[in-house]
Amino acid sequence: MSYLIKKRPSKRHGTAFDLYYRFRGEKYRPTLGYNLSPEDAERLAINMVAKIQRESEAPTHAVTWLTFSDAVQTYWKTMQNTQRIDLMRPRIAIEKHLMPRFGRRTLASLIAEDGIEYVSARCKEKAAPATIRREWNVFMRILNLAVDHDKLDKNRLKRVALPEAVSRERIANDAELIAVQKVAPEELWSIVLVALHTGLREGKIVGMQGSWLTRRDDGWWLSIPASRSRLKGTPRELPLNRIAAHVLGERCVNDKVFTRWTRASLAVYWGRLCKRARVHDLHFHDLRHTFATRLQNAGVGLEVRSALLGHTVRGIGGDFGSTAMTSRYSHGGRGWNAQLREAVTILETAYTHALLSYDLSYERREQSAAESQPTAKPLQDQGKVWCPQRDLNPCYCLERAMS
Repeated sequence: MSYLIKKRPSKRHGTAFDLYYRFRGEKYRPTLGYNLSPEDAERLAINMVAKIQRESEAPTHAVTWLTFSDAVQTYWKTMQNTQRIDLMRPRIAIEKHLMPRFGRRTLASLIAEDGIEYVSARCKEKAAPATIRREWNVFMRILNLAVDHDKLDKNRLKRVALPEAVSRERIANDAELIAVQKVAPEELWSIVLVALHTGLREGKIVGMQGSWLTRRDDGWWLSIPASRSRLKGTPRELPLNRIAAHVLGERCVNDKVFTRWTRASLAVYWGRLCKRARVHDLHFHDLRHTFATRLQNAGVGLEVRSALLGHTVRGIGGDFGSTAMTSRYSHGGRGWNAQLREAVTILETAYTHALLSYDLSYERREQSAAESQPTAKPLQDQGKVWCPQRDLNPCYCLERAMS
């Protein structure tokens, strides 16, 4: 019987005596009492250890016939109650990988060796370590829910070792972006420009609505709906520099800005595009890394970069999360918005290139458009009614008569 008794000062009751004890892989840290004599502390410790052993050996009321498939149904109900919307990745992990292997197994029969075999099989299938960890997190969530609901005595797979996920550090350089632009259709290159100048994920870009754009005194802003997952932060509001505003203004004809694209189609075509451009190992999400790295190289502070990316500023060192708490209590304003706009404007000025901006400057583009079209008759002669809406939405940035 190996245990340890430690003393610590308390503000109200004097000296506290804590028991440090490990039994069957579990750690126990109960408080024995206050201001005890050595004999009393030893006696209470022996009694507490005996109590812990008795409770752990008591028969459980877990349901031994419950299968993994039954536990999955409880998982889906829990996800619906927590109002989580983005269930695509958990659904793929369950239906494609977990259910074929564990669907008919009873929960009580699942042991650590089963988890080790699963991880080994996924590694042989050349699944990325980060992918294996996401699947494993879903697996653990299902088993832990069964434990919480008294359907399983304990989770025997929680100690299984997982492959280390290496953080991706790939960014796009100017030469690669020029190569991509040379073979990219105009609409896809517009999506690339939006990613480079906003840092948004591909899902937000292809799902962008014209109603998200609003004009303020300092320029155009995106008002972005909340992220579909708590793990993927999204800025509530994002300033647009002239390049991003110009691209979105031209594309914003319908409610959806990029009508032809979905996340799946963008992923497939992006891979083909990079292959044609002879650009290797460049994911579309790497453009978000490029956005953040450009801001860093331009001297933009961490807090501003985190806000533009939608990340949470965590506490540093042993400050018990005070930095994160301060961030939660700060709600922005004109001065903060000016810092955000200054950051995205730096991207516009520092990384503007004939191939990386929009081919033509705004003045030349407007001049070329005016020379290529015949002069329109006055609106009064046409009997048309024209309503200026440019101050409401960039979709209507060009004056045009309603037919």
